[in-house]
Amino acid sequence: MNENSNGELFQSATRHRSSKMDKFSVEKGVRKEILRLTSALENQESVQTSTILEKPESVRICTLWRNQGNPARKPVPPLLTVLERRDTTTLEGEAPLLMGKQRGHYPPLLCELNFQVLWRQSLEELCVRVEATSASDSKIGAEFLVWVMSSVATYDVGALRVEPQRIVLNSDLPVSLRPYRTSPVEEQEIKSRVEKLLQAGLIKESNSPYSSPVTLAFKRDEGKKTRLCIDFRKLNALCKSDSEPLPLMDSLLDKLSKAKIFSSLDLASGYWHVPIHPKDTEKLAFCTNFGLYEWCRLPFGIKVAPAIFNRLIRRILTKYKIDFACNYFDDIIVYSSSELEHWKHLKTIFEICEKENIKLKLSKCVFAQTKISFLGYVIEQGKVSPNNANIETIKKLQPPTNVKELQRFLGSVNVYNKFIPQYAKLRYPLNQLLRKDVKFNWTNEYQDAFDKLKETLTTKPVLNLFNPDVTCHVFVDASQKSVRAVLKQPDASDVLHPIAYHSRTLRDYEKNYAITELECLAIVDALDKFYYYLHGQKFVIHTDHAALVWLKNVKNLRGRLFRWSLKLSMFDYEIKYQKGCTNIEADMLSRHPVSHHLQHAVHLLDINEIKTQQKNDNLCGPKYHEVKDVIVIKKRNFYKIVVPFSLRLKLLNQAHQQFGHPGVQKMLNLITPQYYWPNITSDITEFVKHCSVCQLNKKRKQKRFGLLQQVPPTSTPFECISVDTVGGFNYYNSTKKFLHIVIDHATRHVWAFPSKNENSETYINILKQIFQIQVPVKLLTDRNAAFTSSRFKKFLRNYNVKHLLTTAHHPQTNGKVESVNQSLVTRLKCKVNSTSTKVPWTKLLESVTNEYNLTPHAITKYPPAYLLLGTLPYDSPIGQNSYYEPVNEARNLAFQRTIDYHNKNKIRYDARFVDKKFNPGDLVVYEEFHYPNTRKLTPPFSSPYEVVKQCSEVTYEINKPNPLTKQATQIVHISKLRCFHSPDKLKLSHE
Repeated sequence: MNENSNGELFQSATRHRSSKMDKFSVEKGVRKEILRLTSALENQESVQTSTILEKPESVRICTLWRNQGNPARKPVPPLLTVLERRDTTTLEGEAPLLMGKQRGHYPPLLCELNFQVLWRQSLEELCVRVEATSASDSKIGAEFLVWVMSSVATYDVGALRVEPQRIVLNSDLPVSLRPYRTSPVEEQEIKSRVEKLLQAGLIKESNSPYSSPVTLAFKRDEGKKTRLCIDFRKLNALCKSDSEPLPLMDSLLDKLSKAKIFSSLDLASGYWHVPIHPKDTEKLAFCTNFGLYEWCRLPFGIKVAPAIFNRLIRRILTKYKIDFACNYFDDIIVYSSSELEHWKHLKTIFEICEKENIKLKLSKCVFAQTKISFLGYVIEQGKVSPNNANIETIKKLQPPTNVKELQRFLGSVNVYNKFIPQYAKLRYPLNQLLRKDVKFNWTNEYQDAFDKLKETLTTKPVLNLFNPDVTCHVFVDASQKSVRAVLKQPDASDVLHPIAYHSRTLRDYEKNYAITELECLAIVDALDKFYYYLHGQKFVIHTDHAALVWLKNVKNLRGRLFRWSLKLSMFDYEIKYQKGCTNIEADMLSRHPVSHHLQHAVHLLDINEIKTQQKNDNLCGPKYHEVKDVIVIKKRNFYKIVVPFSLRLKLLNQAHQQFGHPGVQKMLNLITPQYYWPNITSDITEFVKHCSVCQLNKKRKQKRFGLLQQVPPTSTPFECISVDTVGGFNYYNSTKKFLHIVIDHATRHVWAFPSKNENSETYINILKQIFQIQVPVKLLTDRNAAFTSSRFKKFLRNYNVKHLLTTAHHPQTNGKVESVNQSLVTRLKCKVNSTSTKVPWTKLLESVTNEYNLTPHAITKYPPAYLLLGTLPYDSPIGQNSYYEPVNEARNLAFQRTIDYHNKNKIRYDARFVDKKFNPGDLVVYEEFHYPNTRKLTPPFSSPYEVVKQCSEVTYEINKPNPLTKQATQIVHISKLRCFHSPDKLKLSHE
């Protein structure tokens, strides 16, 4: 550019307050020299001067307009537009292309520039708009425009002037895969992309033994445009890892604390700037349906590509000693403290780009902004906040349905944890679902925590960036649940602003610390978290625990306080005492998290009603205080309203009903932060215990009633037998859907019968077959209608068999046959599914039953057939001449082993149950039986019943009507009962 003509133009321009420049266009081939201006005329009238660019292919005019004679005209900022043109017509003397129809125009003014680059529909038109802001140094603005055009307004891909990079593999065995099948449209698109890459010299035809398939992927930021991708997964498995350290985002953000002006530069196809060593290009070969090609530049998708590229860009910035720019892979951010300084920095960067042959993608570059988006954050003059697009994405997330989805949600939120003051407490409920011993069950509690986390991020919190030249202040506090810290720095007005938040919940062993140890732990934890900000400079620690002020001077410390004091000795700090009521952020946010409804707790009672009833109860005492005519008590630096006795039940009812009948702990969390009265914990416990709605609708996590009462073991065959039925046998269109099982208690011998139904006639026919062997003394069955029918009872009376019935909905009473049911069904299932042809299950049942009877039992150690018959069949797999003891001796041993097993089983069972006795007249609730996933809103317990009498150690008769027998009472097992506490008998403490 001509320096003299430039100078005349700038001198003339600065004498005017505002200006406007007309359009000019240049030939596409003109890149390095855009303008060579002639001198600007100094007359007082509006004139026109045309200058033709002195290039053979240049075609267009630069027209300047100037007007000094009308100072009253409203200033119009100058606008310079550079357009490319295809024709080569010289338009000398042509009328200027005006932005409007005004007759008077202002002189051009090129100065400190803010500009924006826009791409049109194709790369054939480039439009650069420059707006003037001041006239401090016009020369920089003009030169910068030339640098923009010469360095970045290009169509080709740059090539870094570095040594070709090597791709090292762990194996010399080539990876060769077939190309993927593509549609005709996709194949045409791939062919077009490959041809362009060939023309650009980025790839070449290949005969490599390596081959990776190619595919297309949509570009995230360009709608439906696609990107050529290579599936290098197999090759990546062989690539030798590169340990190049990636930039730390927090460290990059800290560098921007003093900057006010930012520019973001994006490399055009950044990885393609990197040349590959000729010996390694064959490893990067890719295959299509129309040929094999290999990369001459570093492609996307290679495992070591990010490390290689980041290393090269970092070395370039280090080589030129750049301290006003940093990179995160192909994103380069330039930051300055003033606009004038920023143009100098940008000019330096573009000089480096030209020297190193780096090309930028103008559509993604942003220049001279006071606010800029970088690495998912928004940076603005010493402040940082989350990127709004990322926050909106998190906000739209649906509640997770499993642990994996919950982990993904917490991972996305955790990126911005330093912006969330209550992060550890807000996510504490969600952490419980990540434990291995907890079943994933999404409840309202977890939904509240999920919504609260999203809501906190939606408020777009803003933090200040760390400034190493300003003193740091650390505010700490501890509670019985968590430790909390806030790092702050003062601004120019000496007002403290947060730099980062930190909090975490206490570990189980830390909850046993004394209060001084907890407060000291908060300091140690904060210094560990903020170590990189605090080490090497003096800072101030603010705590609401006065004992820690003298921590540096205390002698003869012991235990963990001594170890912590040694750890703190590496820092240069001063501890200041600050009352908890003034240490608001750290103190409030370290307290135990409570329901978000707590802010409305004061509305549970009317304040005027409280004042009146407090006077009626004549509350007084040295521990009480009066604040604005309300009697309060101070507890742990908080004032709580003293509730008179006349309002306690009303308060409990209001809180319990308004907040969905919470349990004891949540009731305490709702009420105790605001209210107080003596024995408040025991009163709340008794109130929840006597709530009738809670008793009928909540399944309490406590041991059930009733110790194990086992059926007495028998020593001789047919002393007692059991009958039970298993249904659901719909295999292979079988007409017989039921399996009836009979077991002898002493020998564990089993008989199995298939049938079409389960009526009394069926059971009678089955038992007749058993009775042909021997008539038993006792028969044990459940309360099926077939067993309680008059016909079945008459049948048993004819054979003089005693009938024993289990209690309703308590199959454990007939445990022996229930265990056999599972074993036989499992054996039958294996047998049916192991045959190559479909065989009806009824034909396999006999062999399954025989196999069971010939297998030694786990408890008796003898085959059931041997204990029953005294011998084994001649075709038994273990032989007829067995090694077992004589049958009488074997039965005695089996009987003794059964007794030992019953004793051990009773110990295990009783550990999960408690002994309980009801008296006639006691009120109980009965746990109804419901099939799984049915009647979700039906109360699990039915309304209170009165105990009529005790039938056995674990069975009671209650006045609950029996819908089957139409009787007014039922006999039920005690495990189905719960004590009912009548609300009428609730008595609160009168202290």
